[in-house]
Amino acid sequence: MPLRRFFKGVVGDGECIAFWLDLWVCNEPLKDLCPNLFRLEKDKKCRVKCRVGLGEVWKWSSMPASETEMAELDFLDSVVESVNLEGRRDKWQWLGDMSGEFKVCSVRRLIYSELDYSNNYVLKWCKWLPIKCNVFIWQAEMSKIPTSDALRRRNMVGVEGSCALCGEGSESVEHLFTNCWVAMRVWNHICSWTRVQHFFAFSFRDLIEVHKHVGLKGKAKKVFQGIIFLSCWVIWRARNKLKFEGKQVKIEEVISDIKSIGFLWVRSRAKFSNLSCSNWCKYDIV
Repeated sequence: MPLRRFFKGVVGDGECIAFWLDLWVCNEPLKDLCPNLFRLEKDKKCRVKCRVGLGEVWKWSSMPASETEMAELDFLDSVVESVNLEGRRDKWQWLGDMSGEFKVCSVRRLIYSELDYSNNYVLKWCKWLPIKCNVFIWQAEMSKIPTSDALRRRNMVGVEGSCALCGEGSESVEHLFTNCWVAMRVWNHICSWTRVQHFFAFSFRDLIEVHKHVGLKGKAKKVFQGIIFLSCWVIWRARNKLKFEGKQVKIEEVISDIKSIGFLWVRSRAKFSNLSCSNWCKYDIV
C-alpha cells in the first residue's frame, strides 16, 4: 500500500510537491490521470514549481501528437491555469483520518485494513505453555524448523534425508509428527492416557487442531491442546539429542518427559495449583 496516497499536498511555493507523483490538485496523482503524457515527460520527479507559472513549462521526450495525448494536454493546461503559487511553503494534509490530523494509530488501521488474511492460517497459542513451545509450533506449522527436508530445500550439503527417529521416509514436518512410528506411538499413548478417541492426523495442521475434534470442552480442551503442543516439542527435542548427542530415543522416556514437564507447567501456569502428580498421571484433572 503506497502510504503517499494518503497525503494530499496543499500548494504554496510548489517546491516540495511532486507534480506527477503526489496527490495534490485532483483525487488521483496526475501520472494516473494522464498516463500517456507521463510516459513522454523527461523529468518524472519534477516539482509543481517547475511546471506552473513559467510560460512554456512542459518538457517532453517527444511532442504529444495522438488524439489521446492532446486531450490529456488540454486537461493539464487547465490544471496549470487553476494553480497559483504563493510565498509560503507547501503543506501536507493527512487523508487517513477524518480530522485531517496525522496519527500513528490511523496509519496502523490503514495497514491492517489492507492486509489479506483469507489464505493465512492463524495459530491459536496455548496460554499455559511457555512462549518457546508456542513459537516452535508456529514455526513448525510453516515448515520453518530445520528438518532434513527443509535443509535440503535450502541446498545444504551433507544432509541426510531420512527421518532421524525411524529412518523411514523423508524427514519433513508432516512425516516427523504424523507418519513417523515414534510419533504415532506417542499419540496412541496420549489418547489412552487422556481417555480421548484415537485420532489419525493427515497433516501437522490437523494434529495441532485435533483438540477441537475429540469431544472436549472448556479447561479439558485447553489442557489437551497444550499436551499435543508439548508432545511435539518433546519429540523434536528427542530428535535433536539423537542427531547431535547420539542419545537413543526411548518411547518411555519421551512419554515420561511429556508427563513430567506437562505437570510442572499445567500446575503453575493453568491455575491447577491443587493438582497432584498422582492425579495428573491418572489424568484426573476435572
